[in-house]
Amino acid sequence: MSKARELTTEASPFGLEAWADHLQDKILPVRASVLARLRRLVHNDNTTLHQLSQLVRQDPVLCLHVTRIAQARHREKGSTVAGIEHAVGSLGLEAFIRLCRQLQVLKVKPASMQQKMYFRAIADSQHASLQAAELCRQRGLPFVEEVRLAALLYGCVHWLLWLYAPLHKHEYQQRVLLNRVDVALAEQDILGCTAQALGAELARRWGLPELTCQALDHATSPSQEDLNRLHRRALKDPRLDQQALREINQLTQQRFFPVKLGNWLALTTTHSWYSKKAYRLFDILADYLSTDCDRLLAQLHSYCAEASRQFHVPGTLSPAAELLNIPAHTRPTGLIGHTELEQLATHFPHPTRPEPAPAVALADTDDTTERPLSAPVNAYQHPQLYQQTLQRLQTDPDLRTRSAPTLQSLLQGLHQGLGLARVSLLLINTSKTLLRSGLSLGLDKTAPLNNLELNLEVPSLFKRLSEKPAGIWVDTDKRASLAAMLPQNFSAATGDHDYLLMSIFKAGQPLAIIYADDQPGRHELSEFQYEQFRQLCAAATHALKHPPG
Repeated sequence: MSKARELTTEASPFGLEAWADHLQDKILPVRASVLARLRRLVHNDNTTLHQLSQLVRQDPVLCLHVTRIAQARHREKGSTVAGIEHAVGSLGLEAFIRLCRQLQVLKVKPASMQQKMYFRAIADSQHASLQAAELCRQRGLPFVEEVRLAALLYGCVHWLLWLYAPLHKHEYQQRVLLNRVDVALAEQDILGCTAQALGAELARRWGLPELTCQALDHATSPSQEDLNRLHRRALKDPRLDQQALREINQLTQQRFFPVKLGNWLALTTTHSWYSKKAYRLFDILADYLSTDCDRLLAQLHSYCAEASRQFHVPGTLSPAAELLNIPAHTRPTGLIGHTELEQLATHFPHPTRPEPAPAVALADTDDTTERPLSAPVNAYQHPQLYQQTLQRLQTDPDLRTRSAPTLQSLLQGLHQGLGLARVSLLLINTSKTLLRSGLSLGLDKTAPLNNLELNLEVPSLFKRLSEKPAGIWVDTDKRASLAAMLPQNFSAATGDHDYLLMSIFKAGQPLAIIYADDQPGRHELSEFQYEQFRQLCAAATHALKHPPG
């Protein structure tokens, strides 16, 4: 372990590229017992290929090392590693002897929570691997071993993060287990990217097998609509049309789908087998296998126990141990103690985020009517302009084919007509699933809201708003209840005042989300402002309802 640690004086990485650069060349050590067994095998003339494969299969870290070496050889021939035995068989005895010289050893410290969680992350990958392979076998699919290997390597980014970014992982555990923040949103806030996206980038840089890279790609993840179709197929819903049925059949035949399902299961149940998210996942697995949930759960439990037998480190809570916890007694795990945190703080980067731009004064506007700041707003700033904007959105046929003038008119109506001091247009890029700041009124160019970028693949309030036209008034009480759904960079940019959000759609597709507040002068908004805000935004969506032509 001492060789792996480095004193860090540089700032913590933040964002996909920075983390990939930081972790790409980091070494994953193996346990001394594993290296000793490997050495005994490679120096024994009677060792068989099966014995080597069994050892590699039982230690995911060793499997990663072997696969990377084997895949490098296959890449030269334009082929790919198709399983653990295939990887082992691709290497000669000399390659294993060289590997024994190169491997670094991790000295196990039973009292270290960091190490316990490192081994638990590895155990979760072993669990995912076995579950994914069994899903394939029960479906009668022919690529069981390829899926087993891909599912095993899918979560290796979590091994690296526990070993080389334990302070980030500790903060992640706090947000997920104590504050109930969605796992992907917590990763995005703390790392600047999701662990899955980081794993995909590392897999690409390391040249891991194609199926591993494909499974880690966010673009291959099924949508909620896909999962709903899967459920309807399992129920033999006659309303499911042939095109939708063909699409869902194609999804279930994809090799990456059981890889994702196995890892979803392992990464969810490692926190609890009794959460709502876990039960929702059980339903998806039952639909995939066309079986009932009771029979499915019995199978999942037995495979989890088998995975825990295959990879076990004394003193480390295995995935199967969670099965013994009843819901009322399930306790958070992975929170590092204060003393160990202080020790780790001298060796590893601390979680930091890019500093938001400083708050700026409100830009000058053309408004001529002043309203007292202490009283709730119950009138328009410029009634005639507001009504003109509303009428244009409702009656102008040119706006149905032109998004830009529609959105510009909407912002002017909200800012100058209704009188909301700051209005920002957050544009939705559906191809890249990103939300980016666009045109704004009342905001300086350097304001944090003018430099906002959010990932809509990450579950959050903004992802929900992008799924269907909706609006929300976020006040003090609502902000507290929505805390787990708000990205930290957005919360830092908005502060603790009231604000309004509403999504705008064009021809049924998300186009933008409108943000508005009355800062810096007015902390609280009024019912009147919210209702007029909703009315104008709804008129804009109605104007863009029909496609061009």
